[in-house]
Amino acid sequence: MSVTTTAGAARRELVGLAGELIAPDDPGYDDARRVYNAMIDKRPALIARCAGPDDVAKAIAFGRDHDLPIAVRGGGHNGAGLGTCDGGVVIDLSLLRAIEVDPQARTVRVGGGCTWAEVDAATNEHGLATPSGIIATTASAASPSAAVSDT
Repeated sequence: MSVTTTAGAARRELVGLAGELIAPDDPGYDDARRVYNAMIDKRPALIARCAGPDDVAKAIAFGRDHDLPIAVRGGGHNGAGLGTCDGGVVIDLSLLRAIEVDPQARTVRVGGGCTWAEVDAATNEHGLATPSGIIATTASAASPSAAVSDT
């Protein structure tokens, strides 16, 4: 499936997506496809900037239905560039930034688009810290719910 065909099919099939679909011909595509490691320069056929779990499910189903590679990008920081792909669908979680800290249970629920700097700031307000990540721009998507410890 060509990039143009993929974008057109996505706009027809993903009606009701709460987030945003970004295709190669759209303004802002180059910014949307950019990842932290500037040596990675991939060109996805579609970027689905998801606003919630339903959007994520729809984007995955679209990629599967069209036999396209799928990459998931949390905060955009992956040295190997695994949050993007050529000719496929990038599921961009950058809009999913909610952080819920439960100081009594000593847990935190983290949206897939958060970075460790954001998680650290939220947990630190309660005298807690997560035992993960040392680089502030690293995405926290690998751990949507984590235990925290006293700082």
